[in-house]
Amino acid sequence: MFSILRVNTVTGETRKETDNSKEVLLGGRTLSSRMVSKEIPAQCDPLGRQNKLFFCSGALAGTTASSCHRLSIGAKSPLTGGIKESNAGGILALRMAQQDLRCIVLEDAPAEDADWKIVVIGKDKTELVDGSFLEGKGVYEKSDLLTEKFGKRAGCVTIGPAAEKRLLASGLACSDPHGVCSRYAGRGGLGAVLASKRIIAMVVLDDAKIKPEYVDKDSFKQGAKKLITLLQENPVASKFTKYGTAAMVDICQALKVLPTRNFKHGTMEGAEKINAQTMYDTIKERGGEGRTQHACMPGCVIQCSNVYPEKDGTILCSPIEYETMALMGSNLCLTDLDAIAVMNRIANDAGVDTLDCGAAIGVAMEAGLAEFGDAKAAIRMMEEIRDATPLGRILGSGVKLAAKILGVRHAPHVLGQALPAYEPRGTKGMAMTYLSTPMGADHTFGFTLRDEEDPTTKEGKVALSKKFQVIGSRMDAMGMCNFVRYSVRDDMTPLLDLIKARYDVVITEEEFDDFVRETLRLEHQFNVDAGITAADYRFAETFYEEAQPETGEKIDITDAETAEARTW
Repeated sequence: MFSILRVNTVTGETRKETDNSKEVLLGGRTLSSRMVSKEIPAQCDPLGRQNKLFFCSGALAGTTASSCHRLSIGAKSPLTGGIKESNAGGILALRMAQQDLRCIVLEDAPAEDADWKIVVIGKDKTELVDGSFLEGKGVYEKSDLLTEKFGKRAGCVTIGPAAEKRLLASGLACSDPHGVCSRYAGRGGLGAVLASKRIIAMVVLDDAKIKPEYVDKDSFKQGAKKLITLLQENPVASKFTKYGTAAMVDICQALKVLPTRNFKHGTMEGAEKINAQTMYDTIKERGGEGRTQHACMPGCVIQCSNVYPEKDGTILCSPIEYETMALMGSNLCLTDLDAIAVMNRIANDAGVDTLDCGAAIGVAMEAGLAEFGDAKAAIRMMEEIRDATPLGRILGSGVKLAAKILGVRHAPHVLGQALPAYEPRGTKGMAMTYLSTPMGADHTFGFTLRDEEDPTTKEGKVALSKKFQVIGSRMDAMGMCNFVRYSVRDDMTPLLDLIKARYDVVITEEEFDDFVRETLRLEHQFNVDAGITAADYRFAETFYEEAQPETGEKIDITDAETAEARTW
């Protein structure tokens, strides 16, 4: 039986439920999206009392399997107006498993002037305690204060000052293995949802340490070793081990899909100054606290994360991911890794999504508020977001709103969520994925780029996107790191065998994919019920009218084709 803990954020009342269904066993996005669909009225105010937050661990959380401690967080998104699952690494899912929790649900919402509270979950009780001492502070200071109060090993999730002001690009910062809240569920504005409940942090204590029980411990150990071998031998996963996601800079530059100058171009002059090799060499040269490899969760053998140091070797930012390097780098025509790292750190401290804020700054530059390539101006805009100035509030509310207010037509988003770091006119497979995800533009939803023989044609891209929507969703469905998909994309048996050895529950590949497809159907139906129409699943008109200079391509995907890609 799996435990679900419900916390009423108004009364402090808590109750535990148990459930032994397979959807609860799998956890992850399988569970979060189904609970959103069942329990949240689709047309409700995302910042009102009827919205809920679901924190869901995955099927293998708490075990020794590699890369299994992703946390899926579900709610109705204030940014997109539809269903949202945003996930993060860190230790929170592990601590939940050690408290024998598959899901934590935060319900209701107090008055807007209610005191800030912290949800504290331990083996003996769950309670709401005073959180006013965290108000107005940055995420890094909040992280230190939470560690001081609850211990370095506690699993924490908190919000930054941007979420306290309910900015729509605000995310949720989760504890990494070192006790720092630096692992972000950044997309969809879920930080604002937590703030609407007057919860400034949630803490899962390290006081239970319930160990998983295995039906067949020897088989599980053998299966866990097999998974490690598969990850280490896979050429894609192993490349991420050395260079992290920054390896995508050179790949996207070569394919002419590196977003540049507010997504007007697909290549940037000087891209080699911010690529993986440059970052790797810089970290090695500076030494100190810098790390070219870093695990975002315990037991991960991929270790694709990094710690980027100052010139004196002290930590400047951890991590810097490709998506940020593109949206806050090439998209703004910045060729200075230090400037990108500073912007990333400010974003982390303010508690905002680097993608939506980077895209919003790109729009601001196109509007003439600064020149492309002006690093000082870009950093200043991030400081305005942190300080919640009038301009900062606009930029921190996402690219769609910023573009409308600043009068920029070329707004890179779908469903109000900023495009990830792949210029869509040069990769029609990724474009199809952006246009068919119920979550807003999302590259992890169905990553086609590596399998597109001709990225510039739309032929066959409906089928390709749908294929990888299933493959990508498999990982989210059970709380696994998305990079595991490269090792099990054609054969899920290694993961399903681990589930059998852990629980003595047999799930076939066909049954597992049926779970995935049914989850997709529920997600799309939620959006329909929320009032999102086919007309919302489009790029800005300029992407259809103006050719990308490097490829000569425009978006030529029709509404009928995107509707097919959304049909399950």
